[in-house]
Amino acid sequence: MPRFNNNYIGLRNRFALLSEAYAYATFEDRIKATNAFLEQALTFAHENADKLKKATEDADNDSIVGRLQATSSRIKTGDQIEILMGAVVAEKNPVNDATIRTRLDVTIPVKMYDRLWFEPVNTELGGAEYFIPDTLTKALDLLRRHGVQLRQLTQTARGLEQFNIESNTNYQNFQSHNMRRLTGSWAATDPTMTLPPGTWVVRMNQPLARLAFYLLEPMSDDGLVNWNVLDDQLGADVKVYPILRRR
Repeated sequence: MPRFNNNYIGLRNRFALLSEAYAYATFEDRIKATNAFLEQALTFAHENADKLKKATEDADNDSIVGRLQATSSRIKTGDQIEILMGAVVAEKNPVNDATIRTRLDVTIPVKMYDRLWFEPVNTELGGAEYFIPDTLTKALDLLRRHGVQLRQLTQTARGLEQFNIESNTNYQNFQSHNMRRLTGSWAATDPTMTLPPGTWVVRMNQPLARLAFYLLEPMSDDGLVNWNVLDDQLGADVKVYPILRRR
């Protein structure tokens, strides 16, 4: 989920690296391994700078409007690949007699499933614009902190869709947040419905459109709803999501 930094960076159309050294290596070996990893990563980035820049520029300019985007994902299981494993032996810590595990100087090839990629579980069409009432200050502040571009309506907007809520539950406690989940579907509003000037608009023709989509979509597994940003507007009797969209 993008609450974890490397996936969040990906939603911003940028590259992220997760560096983890082997837990049972000595402290010295972990430092050396991390240094070697960084050297190789930076060397690769230097040698492929033009390709990396083009990939991020293409992602910034790519439109998600009208295209299916993931609102939740899972790790994809691919073919088996060979992974080099080590081994450890249990020993007594000479300082406090606690059991410690010391790495042995062995390499054991093991076949494992390739789980380096993600695939969508649920999807939703990307809207062209999302409309946020100016009373939703927590949501607006959070979007600004992420760098999402907003503007205010200067005239009324029509041709809108609203998300009709079918279920509204708290499903998990995570870091003092009672994670919230909505289910339901988007549907056209009354054709005569308009939005007043001053409503905030998130246009999806901006570089951070993927991130904005993930934050704003009501069934996203890591967005505004999930993180309780809209709890004041999502009481048990509320049947319509407070943010509208236009496709």
